[in-house]
Amino acid sequence: MIADPFPVDPSGQKLCQIFSHRWLAIQGSTEDATNPDWETIGTERNSQHGKFPVRSRSLWAMFQDPAELVGVRFGNTTQYGVIDVDATSTYHTSEGLAAITEALETIGITRTIPIRSSFNGGIHIYIPLPEAVPTFDFAATLKYALEAQELHLNPGQLEIFPNCKSYGRSWLGEFTQYNAHRLPLQPGSGSVMLNHDYQPIGATLQRFFWSWDYAEAAQDMDALTEALTHGRDHLRKRSKLKSHPAAQWRADLELEIMEGWTGSGQTNSLLKAIACYGRVFEEIEGDELAEYVERIAITRPGYLEHCNHQSEIDSKARAWARAAERYYWPISSASKPQRQVATYDINTERAEDAQARIKRAVINLATLGELPDGIRARVQKLCEHARTSAETLYKYLTLWHPYQWCVTPHTEGDTATSPPPPDHPPNTGKPLSDGLLHTPQEVMKGTPPESALKKAFYPGKGGGAGGGKGFPQAEGGA
Repeated sequence: MIADPFPVDPSGQKLCQIFSHRWLAIQGSTEDATNPDWETIGTERNSQHGKFPVRSRSLWAMFQDPAELVGVRFGNTTQYGVIDVDATSTYHTSEGLAAITEALETIGITRTIPIRSSFNGGIHIYIPLPEAVPTFDFAATLKYALEAQELHLNPGQLEIFPNCKSYGRSWLGEFTQYNAHRLPLQPGSGSVMLNHDYQPIGATLQRFFWSWDYAEAAQDMDALTEALTHGRDHLRKRSKLKSHPAAQWRADLELEIMEGWTGSGQTNSLLKAIACYGRVFEEIEGDELAEYVERIAITRPGYLEHCNHQSEIDSKARAWARAAERYYWPISSASKPQRQVATYDINTERAEDAQARIKRAVINLATLGELPDGIRARVQKLCEHARTSAETLYKYLTLWHPYQWCVTPHTEGDTATSPPPPDHPPNTGKPLSDGLLHTPQEVMKGTPPESALKKAFYPGKGGGAGGGKGFPQAEGGA
């Protein structure tokens, strides 16, 4: 590889060290300050880097020429960044510039160098770093640090260098480059250094390099390194979301939550919508998400009139919050999706909830001495107090049936008491008379005829747990 010797001038050496990536550099003229008429140096069609980079001594010579302007791009790593605030930008105010520096502080950038870029009055805010970082990660981190503070990137208003470039299809010979920016303090360009009140303080390279070294040493690289770990994933995730109708999904959830209950049997559907919205768009989790689901639910229209689960709304809110955390993640989160089990079914949660309600109803009725002895009467009573159906009761005979009743002690220490014995012994029937006994085969096997059971069912108020089966990821959701 041919050596690229630095200029003899120490200032030229330092300049070439800082702006070291010189493939596809740009050059323009100072004849018209409002339109430098930029063109790329060393281009070759269908080439990734062009024919050649600008050599160090050539760059220094172009920099010193008051009739010429020069600019550079970025490679795979960089040790600096630039934020461009156009002279006509809405952010070209003391408040807007202060908001930009405050946004940078959130990712560990505590010192910057403001430069008036040209006679036009635009401002370049340089961000020196003490060590090289991945260029694409740094671009993504800058983008989201600004946008998190409502500072939106837009050509001619607010731009960043390096920019978040798209990927070219290298297998087709397509390559994309980072945008180029002009070098600071070039003679004849109108570029000068500014203090932090954005007043001119000179245009010497020596002062610029002193400020550069000071800013490098002041940056919080621990905070920046942590931010960089999220920046790239954040950009990728948001790019994927662009192909999904997330806005429509959000609007649908908001409409469902806003209308609340309009009839019975809607509790699970509404709690699912609230949990999904809180997890994805409010970006909350854990106990905070469960509290959010309950708080929103009890304030929705129709709750008092139509919700048949008011006595257990807290437990149901927790169940749906847990389910939402398994299947959804914040829409702008930089973390990876949290889905762990693709076949998770909310019916498991419903079954546990139904058993808990049956247990409570049996214990409460037995304690009050109101638990009927007869099966039919007991079924009807439990359907009312456990808010379930007879079909659900017959799935869990050991929880309530007088001949199979064995309530399992509660894990928190609550114990179930057996119901009082009946006042009269069970009917043993009359002695069998001579002759054959004709009994259906199902009964001989100890299985009650299905039709007979169905006739004994007394559906509870509102039916079973209600809602749809499972907990699928919403189509087009996050």
